[in-house]
Amino acid sequence: MRRLGKLTLASAGALALALVILVLAGASHSRATTEHPRLCSPEQQGSSPYHREPYPLDSGVHDGTAAQVTRVFAHTIRVPGAAWLRVHWSDYNLGRLSAITVTSLADGSQQRLDGTSMQEWRGSSAFFNGDAVEVALYVAPGERGVFFRIAEISVGEPAIVAPAALLSPGDLCGEDNRQPTTDGAIGRFIFDQGPSQIGRCTGWIASNGAILTAGHCADFAGYGAPDMIEFNVPTSTVSGDVVFSDADDQYPIGRRVGFHNNGLGDDWGVFSVLPNSNTDLLPAYAQGAFYRVALPGDVSPATVRVTGYGIDDTPLERNRILQTHSGAYLGAASTWVSYTVDTESGNSGSPVIDTATRASVGIHTNGGCASPGGANLGTSFEHDDLASTLHSFPGGSVSYVDNDHPAPTGNGNVLRPWWTVELAVYFAASGETISIVKGSYDGAITITKALTLTAPVGTVTIGL
Repeated sequence: MRRLGKLTLASAGALALALVILVLAGASHSRATTEHPRLCSPEQQGSSPYHREPYPLDSGVHDGTAAQVTRVFAHTIRVPGAAWLRVHWSDYNLGRLSAITVTSLADGSQQRLDGTSMQEWRGSSAFFNGDAVEVALYVAPGERGVFFRIAEISVGEPAIVAPAALLSPGDLCGEDNRQPTTDGAIGRFIFDQGPSQIGRCTGWIASNGAILTAGHCADFAGYGAPDMIEFNVPTSTVSGDVVFSDADDQYPIGRRVGFHNNGLGDDWGVFSVLPNSNTDLLPAYAQGAFYRVALPGDVSPATVRVTGYGIDDTPLERNRILQTHSGAYLGAASTWVSYTVDTESGNSGSPVIDTATRASVGIHTNGGCASPGGANLGTSFEHDDLASTLHSFPGGSVSYVDNDHPAPTGNGNVLRPWWTVELAVYFAASGETISIVKGSYDGAITITKALTLTAPVGTVTIGL
């Protein structure tokens, strides 16, 4: 099922269940410092420049007269010396089954766009490494009037400011001890700072499928609207220029569900994303990874880990790739948490992860290690508006189930979920959604009201 798997149950009488929910999204393409800390900016001016330039191209109008899908048009866009390219269409008709492909000639990354995914990408392509892409049109049998028109392209330029010029010593709590890592739950936000800068922050998958980041990354007035989030990010070039993920790992942003950008302790953003246009999967299913969210007081961290896409120059290939470091958790005050963990600009939005339980207790936002006794800081999930926005994602009345959550008690909240489906069903109101975290849950359940069961981050098995 596209987007996420769910089972809707509506019954007039009692229904006893011992069931398996096999949710396979996208099975087919049918569709503690007292000084004011420094804000960890997602980008500094002078890095990751690009420009847009006109590129009028018309495919012509085509009909599907053959018995099979037919390639009717192809054109190579080449801009010598470009670091990356992106295509922007002004008009198109792709019917129901016709499609456009865009293929990088540098690394073979290819994106398929049909009528639905073209809308989800807002008339633009994914980002492609190198200075040349091939754009092709495929017409399905029986479809008429299929065409596209390209208006312009975005052209990435080599960085003109070295990462060393952008490093902030105040974000490092001593020597830089960050190390490259892999983590399927943590992605790199790409957003248009306009008129000629591409910015980057860190975002990550929460246990209900939401994407979390810092509020100053979600403030469109400050940095522009995020275009997409990418996972499985490659190593940067020897000169520090970033390399985009394969098109299979790029996801268009759905909507900004909520955000605050009001400084320390009130800096958070919650987003939804749309399926990948090639795989038809949401990132939680494609990546098979997520982070639970927890109140700091429920897990009492001793050490925490921050993982994200900060700038770096040691070596340059590490610039804005996924790196991690752990250090002492210093505590919480009201709606923020503090810790001595190395970060840099671009780490904004990273999860602050309790190393013992692997649950996130906050969102990294600020650097403050420059001062003696200083620390880096983030917004805590004690923040009421953040907790409320995350709990209600993606809308309506929701209760949560997670039999592996570290909270000492459960009440159905995303921060303190029920431990059993039976409890969630018993306390749920008619018409409510029950969101169940990936895993196996014992016991049959009896349902006497209309409920929707969802599994937003992976396969859920009940009653085996």
